[in-house]
Amino acid sequence: MIKINTEWEQARYIATMLYNVNCNKQGQMITPDKLFPLPQDVYLAKGKSKSTKEKFLKFKNKVEKSKLPK
Repeated sequence: MIKINTEWEQARYIATMLYNVNCNKQGQMITPDKLFPLPQDVYLAKGKSKSTKEKFLKFKNKVEKSKLPK
């Protein structure tokens, strides 16, 4: 079953690339999950934040410290 799902994902990815290559505007491009749904799409992390506010602030402080003084 995993092998079949992987083959469908590959087919969908290639079809999406073909579609996107033929788009005139970048706004017309789509992602593979928008082309047609697959059963394994429920496991995609949609709408979940990849970072927290604390992680962002920690990273921001690290970047500011690494800047050279003017």
